[in-house]
Amino acid sequence: MIARVIERLRRDGPRAFGRALVGRVRKYVYLHEEHVWYACDLKGERPRRELPQEVRLVHAEPRELDALDRLGQSIDEALERMDGGNDVWMVLDGNEPLFACCTFRKVAPVAAATHGTLTLPDGAACLEDSITSAAARGRGIAPGAWTLICDELREDGFTTLVTKIETENAASRRAVEKVGFHEIAVMDHRRLAMHSRTAVRPLSNGLGYDLAERLR
Repeated sequence: MIARVIERLRRDGPRAFGRALVGRVRKYVYLHEEHVWYACDLKGERPRRELPQEVRLVHAEPRELDALDRLGQSIDEALERMDGGNDVWMVLDGNEPLFACCTFRKVAPVAAATHGTLTLPDGAACLEDSITSAAARGRGIAPGAWTLICDELREDGFTTLVTKIETENAASRRAVEKVGFHEIAVMDHRRLAMHSRTAVRPLSNGLGYDLAERLR
């Protein structure tokens, strides 16, 4: 952990590091988030986006996780998630990481859920923590990766992939819609010190109501 802190200081500089630290501490005191939940039907036809030919998607193994540090992601957290039976995905150009995300197969980390975890509905996986390197933005890397990840999860027997995106993040919302995600619920979460409140408004029958019940 100390080594990662030193690396962040070296890479980002003291001011940027300090701002990030203050922001993280502030979230523990007061937090207000509004997210839109999306779902992608893995059983039927869906729009496809292809990765550029020069890059590849990998279902990461523990020995490949060093590349995550270059995307500002925690290697220890990724290992813990993999130990829990979840998936870490990366898009690589040679050995250079362009994109990473995680899919959870049974239980997903959701701050608004009871005890911070959400038990997923039967047949559903959850997509979290998608990040694209600054150099790779605008190349369609994320939609191409999500398309292939949906294919892999369908082969593993999953019927739905869900994800949540902050309401104001219009670019990411457009990106997931390009590969077949549609809105199923809106979630408003507020926390003040140790007290929190979560309100969920389903936008569709079925999975939207199921998620609302699990998050209340």
